[in-house]
Amino acid sequence: MPFLFRRVVGVALLAGGLTLPAAPVLGSLRTSNLVIVRQGDVVAEDLYAVGGRTIVEGVVRGDLVVLTGEVIVSGTVEGDIVGLVGGPVRLSGEVGESVLVAAVRLEATGRIGADVSGLVGEAGVIGEVGRDVLLVGGSVRVAGRVGRDVRAQAWRLAVDGEVGRDVVARVDDMVLGDSARVGGDVTFRASDEVRVSPAAAVGGAVVRAQVLAPVWAQALTRLVGWLSVLGFVVAGVALFWVFRGTAARSVEVARRRPGRSALVGLGVLVLPPVIALPLFLTLVGLPVAVLVLLFWVTGLFLGPVPAVAAAGERLLRGRGGVLGGFVVAALLWRGGMWLLSLAAAVIYLIPLVIGLGAFTIGAWEARRGSREPSRAVAFPG
Repeated sequence: MPFLFRRVVGVALLAGGLTLPAAPVLGSLRTSNLVIVRQGDVVAEDLYAVGGRTIVEGVVRGDLVVLTGEVIVSGTVEGDIVGLVGGPVRLSGEVGESVLVAAVRLEATGRIGADVSGLVGEAGVIGEVGRDVLLVGGSVRVAGRVGRDVRAQAWRLAVDGEVGRDVVARVDDMVLGDSARVGGDVTFRASDEVRVSPAAAVGGAVVRAQVLAPVWAQALTRLVGWLSVLGFVVAGVALFWVFRGTAARSVEVARRRPGRSALVGLGVLVLPPVIALPLFLTLVGLPVAVLVLLFWVTGLFLGPVPAVAAAGERLLRGRGGVLGGFVVAALLWRGGMWLLSLAAAVIYLIPLVIGLGAFTIGAWEARRGSREPSRAVAFPG
């Protein structure tokens, strides 16, 4: 708990722009396009780095907490490495404790004393890990030595090294290579059969598991589902309350011009991450990138509101007003995603794209003072 609390607070302070006043409390703070600890240099406390690249060739006596575009450690970090990284993390040196990162790519070829955990696009654990490897990502390769367990949820997992205990995986494709040495069991849930080399050695059993959630987990999942529906409805009503004119206009746009709304919405959906990624690599652009992504994430949640309200109005033939149509359609829409789980992504994506585009067009027309009439949303009282 102290590990998570201290490190998460540190990253939150970095991302929230509170680093300067917090620096005396947290440790050494460095902000630059290139933060580097050169060979022979020693940082005697925790190092908080914000910038385009962070390079450690020397020694950091405490933790390394980063918000950066790239991390290279060829020296020594005696504590933990924690951070949000817009590019690769390359660890060829030594880390005394754990690594916890969200990054595009992780390359661990050195020695890590405790755990490796992260959300990554691609990961290669080639060196030595003292305890566990816990990764969620697109592709994970373990070809080094892991002291205890390997637990992964990924598109593809390849184990071609030594694992002290168990391998537990939820993957689409899994391979145990010629050099794989697993001390315990290999338990997996995969779309395809696991491929085991004849030269691989497994001390326990290779088991394809059928994962059944316990009753409490099923109940919790349903509760979270209902709360998410309630949250969407409440947030949608709040959106209509705060942006009465623009929200009503966006519903009209979604109802009358769904094709044009979809084209604009597709651009709104794709462009913000593309714009934010290069901004993350510069110190000046970092706050702008964080702000862009915050608006984008908000749009992912509230984007379907205009399209759902337009569909509800059409379904009720205008008898319940915009709000009534929105509430009814929202319940039917989320229920449809629950019943047709295999098509849930498509069912969500269509109103999301149309709604984002409709709201963008509605806001633009409202700003330009369009003469096209729009109805204000009526609230009781």
